[in-house]
Amino acid sequence: MTRTSVRGQKKSAVKHVTNGKLYKRVTLKDIAQLLSVTVATVSKALRDSSDISPETKRLVRKLSDELGYRPNLLAKSLINNKSKMLGVLVPDLRISFFSEAVRGMYEEAEKKGYECVFLVHNELETKERQKLEFLYDIHADGILLNAAGGSKYNYPLITRMAQEGIRFVCWDRSLKGVGFKSVKIDDVEASYQLTSKLIKEGRKRILFLGPHTGIPLLRDRFNGYKIALKENGLPYRPELVIQSFRSIDDSYNKILSLFSQKLEFDAVVSIGGWITYGAGKAILKMNKSIPNDVAIGEFGDNDIVYKLGVPFYTVVQQPVEIGKGATDMLIKMIETGEPDEKFDDIIIESEIVERRVLTTRC
Repeated sequence: MTRTSVRGQKKSAVKHVTNGKLYKRVTLKDIAQLLSVTVATVSKALRDSSDISPETKRLVRKLSDELGYRPNLLAKSLINNKSKMLGVLVPDLRISFFSEAVRGMYEEAEKKGYECVFLVHNELETKERQKLEFLYDIHADGILLNAAGGSKYNYPLITRMAQEGIRFVCWDRSLKGVGFKSVKIDDVEASYQLTSKLIKEGRKRILFLGPHTGIPLLRDRFNGYKIALKENGLPYRPELVIQSFRSIDDSYNKILSLFSQKLEFDAVVSIGGWITYGAGKAILKMNKSIPNDVAIGEFGDNDIVYKLGVPFYTVVQQPVEIGKGATDMLIKMIETGEPDEKFDDIIIESEIVERRVLTTRC
């Protein structure tokens, strides 16, 4: 093979892929055919293998650059059994807690040479299954899981993926019965402290607002609320437990309904920001003062709650630290190969903070 013939072939090849038409992606085989060498030679040249001559390496790299060749990472991961990709399942990107946690994951993964694939399931187990299957198909090394729902709908799939070597770490929510490690706050304790804070301010009829079944996190927050009532000598009142979806309109309408029923309450413990915002709008709609007539305590999503323009209490959950901690643990699992039993769950410290001014952010 002469240098002249190679140059001629390269010119025609470049014209072939740059004449304005769409062609198939350039492969190692295409480069090998143009240079009249084997695919193995091209592959070794691009990997800077010592048994390939400097001149051949130069020609292969030059032609690869001109053709815009990009390595097939999926094929490479199949050969190396490593994709350097982490899947992240996120319930809802509208909620600022989740978007902040995602930022922590991205920063930690990038620092350690991994890429994250972020997928949203919107609390639907059928969508969660689709996302899990996709991550399985692209050979993700590990998955940061924030599971949808509270049933065991996807347990068989998750268990099979783990058995085949995909590592899992749960973030924000634990997953009972599968043995995966988790990185989260202590939701029972946080809810207990939040409710107790309101009680110490003289609140005696405290409403619990939000779903409190299914996902373990929701049950934990409900249990913390009940423990605080009991330890402070207040009766548990079922009529003050209001199930609400993660919807501004739903919580707004349900709180308005309570006022129409003349049901008295002087504080609200809410499981999240969207629900809190809807409830706050309803309270203000009824010309009630926040916090004088009704105090508000909520979990961590105060970006939207700030829009009410009123003081409130929030559980600062350190979402960035949760994201970074979960990612660090998952990468250690992947790179060391140690079983889950060698790792410990991580509890991130939460804090109850009073928010009074719009310029103060957690």
